[in-house]
Amino acid sequence: MRDGRHLRCVHNNPQGGHLPDYAPHPAIVLKMEDGTGLLLPIIVLEMPSVLLMAAIRNVPIARPTLYQVVKEMIDKMGYEVKLVRVTRRVHEAYFAQLYLTKVGNAAECVSFDLRPSDAINIAVRCKVPIQVNKYLAYSDGMRVIESGKLSTQLPGMDGRLFTEMDRPSGQPCVETTEFNLLHNMLKAVVEERYKDAAVFRDKLNQLRAGKNTNNRF
Repeated sequence: MRDGRHLRCVHNNPQGGHLPDYAPHPAIVLKMEDGTGLLLPIIVLEMPSVLLMAAIRNVPIARPTLYQVVKEMIDKMGYEVKLVRVTRRVHEAYFAQLYLTKVGNAAECVSFDLRPSDAINIAVRCKVPIQVNKYLAYSDGMRVIESGKLSTQLPGMDGRLFTEMDRPSGQPCVETTEFNLLHNMLKAVVEERYKDAAVFRDKLNQLRAGKNTNNRF
């Protein structure tokens, strides 16, 4: 998505669109299912992204994660997760809300403010809808204009092209290698394979040191 080689996107609203470049930090991309097909990328921290991938892929984790604990606490208090909603953006930070209803009494509803990455992790584990404020989706969303290998912006194209660090050009991608090492390290930590985690950490530090050296020249 980011380099336009497989999915070319522009801001749906060039005036209101806002997308900070925090590469190589991962992003959770939400696709609107209202017929527009808009995409909303949300830059997140590394641990929530890894735990989200683990939940989506049903990867077993040795110890309960924070999101599993929250889910069990909600169940034991007699509530159930109704939905989560990405509600607003303040500067470069998105906010979300988690909505709970009392089991047997849907009229009794409570909500909590959360980071989108946490709210989405809980939603995936509880299998509930993820909603996005309509104004936010239209102002910050990305619109797919082409699927293919074209990666340069055409003259007169409205919107700002969302370009990426990861270029799937058949060449080794440093950012992908870095993220895979990070993913494997965090997975080893949660599975308490500390020796493996140390190996991945050393490889990650070596890779990042090489990147920093290259950036100086």
